[in-house]
Amino acid sequence: MAAAQGAVKRQAVEAQAGDVADALRTQNIDGARARARAAEAARASPEDRRAAVLAATLDALSGPGNAPLRWIARHRGRVWAASVALSALTGALLRTTGVVDGFGPWGLLWMLPMLAADARLSSIRKEGERAALTRLEERLSGAGEKAGTGAGA
Repeated sequence: MAAAQGAVKRQAVEAQAGDVADALRTQNIDGARARARAAEAARASPEDRRAAVLAATLDALSGPGNAPLRWIARHRGRVWAASVALSALTGALLRTTGVVDGFGPWGLLWMLPMLAADARLSSIRKEGERAALTRLEERLSGAGEKAGTGAGA
């Protein structure tokens, strides 16, 4: 059961990552147009959790300070491939030149920036999910209060 839950969660995270990458890839480089379209889609159908999470995630990725993170989110597969290639190349170069004997962890240092970026993107997605759920709860509690006041009048 836990394996199935993990697989479902992993698929949801991959789908959200794909949504963010697609939105950033097909829209403006700074993400302003992507953010505006995602917010519009979330307002158009407030029940759509995926659109709300995408809007909250793109909102969190906005601003000039997150430009490198947006770039990594847009080209995630290529950046991972480049970091793996650089890691292998560095390890091979260090062994060939005799700096290290056998396996050395120095080549793996190329993966640290990607691991940090993935952790940040994951936390942004989780914050987006929380924000989307909070908005949905507020909307539902507001609708419940309106229905309750309408019945008492």
